[in-house]
Amino acid sequence: MLSSVLLLCSTISVTLGSPVQLINNGYRGVVVAINPRVPENPELIDKIKEMFTEASPYLFTATKKRAFFQDVKILIPTTWKENNSLYRKPGTETYFKASVLVADPFCDNSIGTPYTSTLGKCGEEGEHVHLTPAYLLNDQALEMYGPRGRVLLYSWAVLRWGVFSELNSQEPFYMHDTGEIEAVRCPEHISGTLKNRDGDRHCEIDPSTLLPTKNCVFIPDSEQNTNVSIMYQPTIAQEATFCDENTHNFWVQNAQNKLCDYRSVWDVISQTPDFKGGNNAPMTADPPSPTFTLLRARQRVVCLVLDTSGSMTQSDRINRLRQAAMIFLDQIVEQGSRVGIVEFKNYARILKGLVLIDGQAARTQLASALPSAADGGTKICSGIQKAFEVLRQDDGDTAGDEIILLTDGEDSSVGSCLEEVKRSGVHVHTIALGPSADPRLEEFAKETGGTRFSASDKLDSNELIISFGSITSQSGDDITSAVQLLSKGSRTDPGSQFQGEVPVDPTVGNDTVLTFTWEHAQPDITVRSPSGGSYKNNDMEIHSGEKIVLFKIPGIAQSGTWSYEVVNTHSSPQTFTLQVTSRAIDECVPPVIVTGGMSETEVTYPQPLVISAQLSQGARPVINADVKAVVDLSDKNTVKLDLFDGGIGADKKKNDGIYSGLFYNYRANGRYGLKFEVQGVEGKVETRLYPDNSVPERPRQSSGRMRRSAPSLRQTSTALGSFSRTASGGTVTVKGVPAVPRDDFPPGKVTDLTASVVNNTVVLQWTAPGDDYYTGTVSSYDIRIGLSPQALRESFTAALPLNTSSLHSVPAGQTQTLLLPLEPLAAMNQSVVYLALRATDEEGGTSETSTITQVSTFDPLMLPLSQGHASPAPVGFCSVFLLVAALALLDLSI
Repeated sequence: MLSSVLLLCSTISVTLGSPVQLINNGYRGVVVAINPRVPENPELIDKIKEMFTEASPYLFTATKKRAFFQDVKILIPTTWKENNSLYRKPGTETYFKASVLVADPFCDNSIGTPYTSTLGKCGEEGEHVHLTPAYLLNDQALEMYGPRGRVLLYSWAVLRWGVFSELNSQEPFYMHDTGEIEAVRCPEHISGTLKNRDGDRHCEIDPSTLLPTKNCVFIPDSEQNTNVSIMYQPTIAQEATFCDENTHNFWVQNAQNKLCDYRSVWDVISQTPDFKGGNNAPMTADPPSPTFTLLRARQRVVCLVLDTSGSMTQSDRINRLRQAAMIFLDQIVEQGSRVGIVEFKNYARILKGLVLIDGQAARTQLASALPSAADGGTKICSGIQKAFEVLRQDDGDTAGDEIILLTDGEDSSVGSCLEEVKRSGVHVHTIALGPSADPRLEEFAKETGGTRFSASDKLDSNELIISFGSITSQSGDDITSAVQLLSKGSRTDPGSQFQGEVPVDPTVGNDTVLTFTWEHAQPDITVRSPSGGSYKNNDMEIHSGEKIVLFKIPGIAQSGTWSYEVVNTHSSPQTFTLQVTSRAIDECVPPVIVTGGMSETEVTYPQPLVISAQLSQGARPVINADVKAVVDLSDKNTVKLDLFDGGIGADKKKNDGIYSGLFYNYRANGRYGLKFEVQGVEGKVETRLYPDNSVPERPRQSSGRMRRSAPSLRQTSTALGSFSRTASGGTVTVKGVPAVPRDDFPPGKVTDLTASVVNNTVVLQWTAPGDDYYTGTVSSYDIRIGLSPQALRESFTAALPLNTSSLHSVPAGQTQTLLLPLEPLAAMNQSVVYLALRATDEEGGTSETSTITQVSTFDPLMLPLSQGHASPAPVGFCSVFLLVAALALLDLSI
């Protein structure tokens, strides 16, 4: 243990279903995808194979012989030109559904930090592991992060099982119940040495925290007498293991304890579907090495399958379909793709076979084939089967191809072709238009790994255009994909103006298009550039039949704020909309993008929905933006919900670029569509260089520390400038909503409870939840003290209650504070105690138990000093540290 001489002067956080399966102890369907921007290098494939082959025995040991990597697929990008006979055609495997991504979005060739993208939910699967090519190819990475197999195991644990780091780089030291200063680690008996990062052996005490300063580092010994948890330090070369109930460190404040309520890593892992209930019992023999399959990605092949039944004449749906599909063909679908068009009603017919998108002429040819009339009934399966004919036109196969299926009506026979669609290997993206689209439509997306959208008949919502605009390539190439900058709509009186601004930030500007639509009569449009240039209707491309005006900014759009003004020249009110798309201008500077969705695709009242939007630039989180979720139920209800990245409430981690909120404002049964509106203000928004859930580097002093090469300005700059983004978040089906509204929503869970000690007073603080989750004001709080986190987690009501009669509840979102005298806690004869709370509303609804916090009741001024180590105290330190100066020159071993 760290020497008890360091005494205190005074007492002080959507994921889609994974294709990976664990069958008979073997993980199958693991996909590693190489980004199209990664230069071709066969050695990269060899390194991926070596990493998984090395990781599999570690995985087998750490899971107590319950799991290993059985088969791994490596997805090679289309940009790799070598004609390798070993490459196979992918089926449903795509870049964005891969478990591991190999990418270098900023072209810097640095080793980078391996990390895992996750929403921070304990016990729930994340999105992907991110590695750079340099990490795999440069053996300096072994010195920085340890063996690649151990790093993969660490990352896999975060990704697959939702467990987290047992290190705490921000607060690496804590006070044990013995009154001794300890390093955060698991298990707590890991031995090591305290050293100063600057190279000398002097560790100072921070007078504000009375713990070792942040310049002090704990360096574990290379040889240990105890097993070291992978989730603490994968660099320590010992038998792979996870801390369990016997070895878990309950004393520390780290991500695992905070996000998982002090449950051990193995406890969380053992309760996941992979192992719960005896699944995948221990093997008696050693597993085989993994097998590998090389898949070659292909250019996009997509067929639009469009409903032209009689109901499409309602609410101008057929023309809105033409508008949205035209924008998709003109601006969204990527160069090099092949696209075909099918319409269906009582029957289906091919409007256009596959056309290679090799220029504007091909896009115009496809747009001219879009349907313009609607009549008859609805036969969805006939449309899908015609689409199969179209998709086979390139290579005779449909596996890996896409269908965009739009319908507004019901079809009693829709289920008859579902099995055929599943066997085809096609990804089906569904768009439900209006309130009466078939309720089984989303099954096609669910069963094929497609995305699902819905659009109401409200003309100013732009939902249909946004939905089409969100169906971009699955290649992972952010540079060539279209980015939706802005989507606006307005009902405008005669002679009045629909106007506003469009910020074009420095990450985009290529192929920038402002698309205006009108309802009745063509308006007068003016667009002005940041430098004052003015553009009128005669500078724009007008499609009167589709009621669309396209203003295509020539060359690279000037960065800055563009403005637009649309004047209604009609004699009656009409609705105008604006959609702005653009692309990146620098292959080494990816654009800011927003992705996300809802925690469920089907819910039954009163279950709430967690809505999350992830804002990123390449691999870097974008923070401090204004993010709103717009939830729409047909014509009945539209709700705007602020999403936050503060690590409280529905949001799990602060400043990780994932903005979250809780939605429960249900008004009726049906489909609820979701879109995101994002604004970034120059001087406020910034990127974080390293994401959360990064693999920890090997601790070392600076003199022996491996330095990264100095990054360029484009890699470190956080000045993004002002920007705006919009995207669809998909759709959810809600059932069981009562006809008469009632209060079925309890207070939200408190996720940021903290305890500190100031002048012998315990200061409890938290962000107040609300009467209904995170809105309103709660009635009261029930605060309990436990002698262990397990006691509070498992038997909250059996723990000792605090008197909270003097506590006056503040509204949701404000800081709630309670002051307690330290003496009663110290009288419990327990050096560290734990606290948690529940909130109650007027109806008696009770929140979940909060996150658990701890407080030391130990008063260092009352402890005798260790004998034989006295030395003059450093200036500014209290007398209890008289021995620090002498001991700071010694190795402080644990």
